[in-house]
Amino acid sequence: MLVNTKLQYRLLARNTRYSFIDGITFALMQGATVPYLGLYILRFGGSADLVSLIAAIQPVVLFIGSLLAASYVNRFERKKDVVIPYSLAVRLVLLLIAAIPLLPGSWYPWALFVFWGLMYVPWAFSGLSWSLMISNIVPDSQRGSFFGTRNAITGFSTLVGTFLTGLVLARMPFLPAFTMIFVLSFISTMISQYFLTLHMEPVVAGPNEPKRTIKPGKTSLNLRDNLLTFQHPLYGRIFALSCVALFVFHIGYSMAIPLYMLRQVKQLGFDNTLVALITTVQSLTALVGSYIGGRSSDRWGYRYVFLYSTLLSIIPPLIWAVTNQLPWLILASLINGLAGNAYMICFLYMVLAHSPYENRSRFVAVNTAIGNLAGTIGPLLGMFLIKAPAINIQGALIIAAVFMLSGSLYAFRVAKDGNF
Repeated sequence: MLVNTKLQYRLLARNTRYSFIDGITFALMQGATVPYLGLYILRFGGSADLVSLIAAIQPVVLFIGSLLAASYVNRFERKKDVVIPYSLAVRLVLLLIAAIPLLPGSWYPWALFVFWGLMYVPWAFSGLSWSLMISNIVPDSQRGSFFGTRNAITGFSTLVGTFLTGLVLARMPFLPAFTMIFVLSFISTMISQYFLTLHMEPVVAGPNEPKRTIKPGKTSLNLRDNLLTFQHPLYGRIFALSCVALFVFHIGYSMAIPLYMLRQVKQLGFDNTLVALITTVQSLTALVGSYIGGRSSDRWGYRYVFLYSTLLSIIPPLIWAVTNQLPWLILASLINGLAGNAYMICFLYMVLAHSPYENRSRFVAVNTAIGNLAGTIGPLLGMFLIKAPAINIQGALIIAAVFMLSGSLYAFRVAKDGNF
């Protein structure tokens, strides 16, 4: 099977429109949930440890799930056949989360933790296959701009979700507000699901090749084949180097995320309204970061965006560590939104620019697994560091910045040796 480029360009405008609407409606849910996870846990009476654990559960599940999914997804010529059922399963879990207030009160924080982690089991399969589906839909020369523009648009939708959720949390009792937020999130994601089903993937049978949607062979967890990506004669070395840079940097990046919320709520005593303000400010600059990151990746290359975004991302944890002044903290959130989203463009999609078409699912799976392994280690390491009296939250933020600086040094090597 191969991508029919004529069909790809003919369907591009329609697929792009469907993808943007799908992203906008799905991002409303993300804006209403992800930025407030730590707050939901704390308002449910959960501990600071559980705030770190819920930040770590996503990458743990995605790390394992991506490796499991690689061989399975690789069998499907049309990745949409995997995307649709697994993305529906993701959305159905939101209903379980909405029903948490029906459980005994002592179960609330741990129920949120368990259901949130459960959601990422089908997400691992749908996310991996979605990236590969989009790589078939969008031409190589336009991929960075596509992801940048889409992320900017969905970033605005995330901002709307974050802002409206902040208003709801500030004006309603917490438990009914929580249920309403997740019920509306489910409705929004089902609209997203509808437009996801409308995508058309321009994959056709090659010359003298039988038409099929699934490759022959047995599905299994083939770890050895995944590791062989590092030995690929053309892409192996630079892929390995980019994975090292990603792994080291992402430990610090993911460590800092729950620490920001703990610093706001536990140390500075910010209320729901002020937390929502800071989160909204960060979401606003994330729009610019996504758009510039994507466009710059097409123009100058992913490797340079990767380098400069990682360097800029070192600044926010240092500001949060050394000052309590609100203007400086807002500035840190501005920088974090700008640089962080440009970095995430590279984290998620740079692998598509330095991997072969054949068996690309294994490269994407390894890249995802490496990033999510780091995303698991970071919050857990932060959780242990804040318990040390000589370190606490500020010290942990400085250590996170050190990890990020180390990753940036590897990113310099990627920029120097890469050609993508």
